[in-house]
Amino acid sequence: MSAAVMAAMNTRGRVSVCGAISHYNDVGGYSKTTDVLPLCVFKELKVEGFLVTRWASRWMEGITAMADWINSGEVKVEETLVEGFENTPNAFIGLFTGENTGKMIVKI
Repeated sequence: MSAAVMAAMNTRGRVSVCGAISHYNDVGGYSKTTDVLPLCVFKELKVEGFLVTRWASRWMEGITAMADWINSGEVKVEETLVEGFENTPNAFIGLFTGENTGKMIVKI
């Protein structure tokens, strides 16, 4: 999450944070982020990290709700489609370099 996003949030806004794939291979910490702590303090924001396993008992409820939202158009799905099995390595690398929007799919 960027400082620009946090700056645009309402006072006492809330956000959930799950995962940080863009930082998994960083050396020496989270070098790609701006220090957002002042924004958290001055905008009185609540940021809560979580692991998906916390909600394992409600997995199917979530799948059903998401399917309904997608089917009704309330949630728009964005995907990056790569054609050909031979392009699988490039698609995988693209996950870590920001070449995808949404899910990265390899069509065989």
